[in-house]
Amino acid sequence: FDVVDRDVQARAFVGEARGMLLQMARAVGISSGVLDDMAWISDMSYGVECIRSYVDIIHARISKDPANVSLLQGFFLKLSTSSDGPIERPTSGTPGGAGVSDYYSSKLISFVRTVLSIVPVSVFAIIVQMSDIFERRLQPLPLRVPVEKLSSFAQLGERYKLSMMAHEVSIFANGILNMETTRIGGKEISPREFLEEGIRREMVSHVAELFNNLLQFDFAADAETVSSMNKHQAAAMRSLNSLGGRLEGLQRALVSVEDYISIPGLTMWHEETARILNYNVEQEVNKYLLKKVLDVDSRYQSNLAPIPRFPRTENEATCINFTGRVVSMLVKITDAQYATFSLERSGWYSADGSVVFGRNNIALLRKAIGVIGLTGIDRLLCYRILHELHRLVKFFRTNVTKQGMLLEQLRDELSPQWKTPANSVAIYHSGSKKTEMLMLPMLTCFRRVGQSQLLRRMIKYELQRCASKEAKLFQQKIEIRNAEILISELIKDELDVSEVKELSLLTNAIGLGDPINTIFMTTDPMEGLPVLLLFFVINYVPKLSYDPVSGSLAKVKSGYPIDGWPIVAGISTLLRQFHPSYTKAFLGYVGQFIRLSVQTYVSRKQEKKEGSSRLAADLKTAIVMMEQLCDLSNLPDSDLYEHVPQYLIEMCSEI
Repeated sequence: FDVVDRDVQARAFVGEARGMLLQMARAVGISSGVLDDMAWISDMSYGVECIRSYVDIIHARISKDPANVSLLQGFFLKLSTSSDGPIERPTSGTPGGAGVSDYYSSKLISFVRTVLSIVPVSVFAIIVQMSDIFERRLQPLPLRVPVEKLSSFAQLGERYKLSMMAHEVSIFANGILNMETTRIGGKEISPREFLEEGIRREMVSHVAELFNNLLQFDFAADAETVSSMNKHQAAAMRSLNSLGGRLEGLQRALVSVEDYISIPGLTMWHEETARILNYNVEQEVNKYLLKKVLDVDSRYQSNLAPIPRFPRTENEATCINFTGRVVSMLVKITDAQYATFSLERSGWYSADGSVVFGRNNIALLRKAIGVIGLTGIDRLLCYRILHELHRLVKFFRTNVTKQGMLLEQLRDELSPQWKTPANSVAIYHSGSKKTEMLMLPMLTCFRRVGQSQLLRRMIKYELQRCASKEAKLFQQKIEIRNAEILISELIKDELDVSEVKELSLLTNAIGLGDPINTIFMTTDPMEGLPVLLLFFVINYVPKLSYDPVSGSLAKVKSGYPIDGWPIVAGISTLLRQFHPSYTKAFLGYVGQFIRLSVQTYVSRKQEKKEGSSRLAADLKTAIVMMEQLCDLSNLPDSDLYEHVPQYLIEMCSEI
């Protein structure tokens, strides 16, 4: 007995016996009321699990005969009544009774939603079949139909099928619409709301899948020839056309049955497609952001009608979803290596004059992804531009700053700008050689930024055209309100920030504003930038020549990745991020170079030296580039004439 407290096995046995005795004492103290409550709760829990086994049977019966939907009301009423007793017992007089009631009520409501889910699934399946008839079989009816062609437009067979499908939809919907609001536990359920939520859920899933499947573009890695790129461009346009037709047919089908199922079909369509597009744009923007927007933080995601996420494609692994693939497709088919941009003709054209991406193509893109989709593409292009500008600024800080003494020396030698410096030819030649290693990164940045800006310009024009055609009064109202806010800003009136943000979204939707004037970032001054841009122009002017057919600067050597208008747009966008003195200094340096080139050309022509024709071509290219820069940047002609006299420009244009 004395060693029991030191025996480990004996101490363990005594501890277990003590625990059992304590449990027995507690069990003896349980009242009969608690035992009854446990029995009711157990019965209710088992009942909920048993009811789930009937879901498949109910779905099969409704699918076989839609009229059986009307029988569900009695089933739900019986279910509600049977749950009142088990819930009332444990909740009466207990502090947590409301929580117990809410828990089981939510379980039953979830079960009701599961049972009724067969109705919106079946209804939307019929709507998809109707959309196929609208898209592929039913001919569009013109405003005026000749009598002799009336029978061909009648298409009685297709219209009979549509009427039968609409009748079947009405049978499904009537069973739901005839149900009254039912109270289960402490909550009310509305079958009408369940029907609308279910159709929204099915529509979101179907439309998101259409966007993901049809907006996949197979650009092979070895597609380095113009012919192969033309094939990919044609395939991409076919995908956009197919998507536009499918979505239009689905919209027409949804609108045609909205009266039968008592829902705002067109409103639902616009709300959900806008939510899908905005959500995907938001997720695609994440690759440019340090702080990502997750699904739980997204204001476009919903638990009732969740937007599905799809895995990335193998061909476009860098793109998160279809919006990124659309931007990638636009960038690839309009690459300077394969196409040349023409501002007068508003589009990209190949060397043989065929359209690569023009007004009809941007209209086709709008038909496929809508106005919200175009504004989303514009937003992605803005982030792409900002990313490239940040890369250029970082490159300038890390590499060009090391050449600070060189740029300062060149700036001093070229000053003042109105005067031709001594040994200017040697200065330009030496500066071009010393800055040659810095030119390629700048060319890459200007190409990408300018290409994105020109794409944004086309998107803005398409939005303007669409708004002036389909929403003229709305467009004028937004323009007037925008002018009012600008005037209020000038007179220092207080502005509502939320209203300004909302108006900004509306102005983007109608295409108001010039993309070239967008300020993307604020940064510290970059000393020597105008001088560096001067030598960039000197280095790449010989690689361009003026094409009077397209009114643009085209590459001299085919296949070289350079194009006039994207370069001009890139330079204009970069200068827009700094003080206007940078633009003025750049025009001054280039004007000084043009005046010297004119003097050199005249002297060589008088002495009949070789190279005068090449110099004349480069001189004309430089003048055209400066004229295009002033035109694109909305600068007055006087800014250019201040450095290059007008008579000199007119004389050089006739060379």
